[in-house]
Amino acid sequence: MAAKRQRDGRRLLNRRSSFYLGVLTLCLALGVTVQTRAAKYDHFANGVTTYEGSKTCNQCHLDKAKEVYASEHYQWKGKLGAINDFCTYPDSKWLFNFPIGSQGAAGCAACHVGIGDTKPPFPQEATQEALDKIDCLMCHSDSYNHVGQMVNGQPFLVPDMASVNTMPAILSGIGKPSKAACLKCHAKAGGGNGIKQGDLDLSLANPDVSVDVHMSSEGANLSCVSCHRTQAHRIAGKGNDLRVADSSAKVSCTNCHGSRPHRRINEDLDKHREKVDCTVCHIPAFAKAVVTELRRDNEYPELLAGKYEGKRTLGANLAPQILKYDGNSFFYKYNTAMSVKAPDGNFLMAGPTSVVPRVKLKNPKYYPFKVHTARMAVDSQNRIIPIQAQTFWSSGVIEGEISKFVEVTRYLGLYHQVAPKAQAYKTCVQCHRNGIPD
Repeated sequence: MAAKRQRDGRRLLNRRSSFYLGVLTLCLALGVTVQTRAAKYDHFANGVTTYEGSKTCNQCHLDKAKEVYASEHYQWKGKLGAINDFCTYPDSKWLFNFPIGSQGAAGCAACHVGIGDTKPPFPQEATQEALDKIDCLMCHSDSYNHVGQMVNGQPFLVPDMASVNTMPAILSGIGKPSKAACLKCHAKAGGGNGIKQGDLDLSLANPDVSVDVHMSSEGANLSCVSCHRTQAHRIAGKGNDLRVADSSAKVSCTNCHGSRPHRRINEDLDKHREKVDCTVCHIPAFAKAVVTELRRDNEYPELLAGKYEGKRTLGANLAPQILKYDGNSFFYKYNTAMSVKAPDGNFLMAGPTSVVPRVKLKNPKYYPFKVHTARMAVDSQNRIIPIQAQTFWSSGVIEGEISKFVEVTRYLGLYHQVAPKAQAYKTCVQCHRNGIPD
């Protein structure tokens, strides 16, 4: 009888503890909510009525500016100093007067988180002037953007006046980077919505569940930072086509789904996970919402939206190519002769080292890839000629002594547009027929 009373007492104590813990949790949640809402209006209390980049924010957030300056989103070590098969060379396309003679400016800097006359190379140690030229709202506001303009004959990035005129809305909406804020730049890489990556486009702000089950409000309703977790403004995530990692943290399906996600369905599927990445079966198609670019021919440019670009070949709802990847990639080095050949016979621009002849892989897995080809100009030493965009966009003429045009291939990893499980590959034939060897 005494033992029973003791057990009953413990149950009552546990119930009361759970109740009070719940009340405490609710109070804390309400407190955080109230604090967060109040914080949005502190900008007004501090007299913030205009925005001049981090010069405005640094009165309270200087430590954050230092974090951003050291990050890949500011330094662009994965982009600068390298040739690619889209814009060819971002260093020479940073920001320039375009259209020529207008008050406008354009270039790769349009998606950089700098403001004013920032331009590479960026010193490792930031001056106060550099810390005052970070464009915080590019990531932290959905309604803000910057634009290129000529100021006293020099190209500058300045706040878009259409958005600056809504400062109260901007300041009250500041928060963690939303899907829309991230896609503002990442969806338009390569020269247009969905053009480069093939699995990233503006629809991912709220896609149909059939396009991306993670990002859809009808699915998991995740944001970009749900997976690309951030610490000190260093963002996790590195695909095969990125030269550097901003964070040591990994983005992996197992972060949320564990190492045995199929244990209640078919444990044989989990055995495949050692050699086959989840994305192989769960991204059976890409470019599901908009077209993506499959080829760019710079020998025969065409006029697109007021500027000349290499002739594009587009496609949609495409099956990936399945390749081995062990975390190591090959990248063509600027100012060197094209020499390494891809399996298709083209010169290799970038891709997993599995496509490089005679390279030994270390514990590779199969992953899905988009294949992009291009026709690019080279000089007499077989080095790719960087396109000077101001001339090329205006006239379609590539400056430099062109020896010939060569064919190149790039492989881009696919990580987004995860299909609902009902649309994932379910049989051996579906995978093995689409590129995975027996």
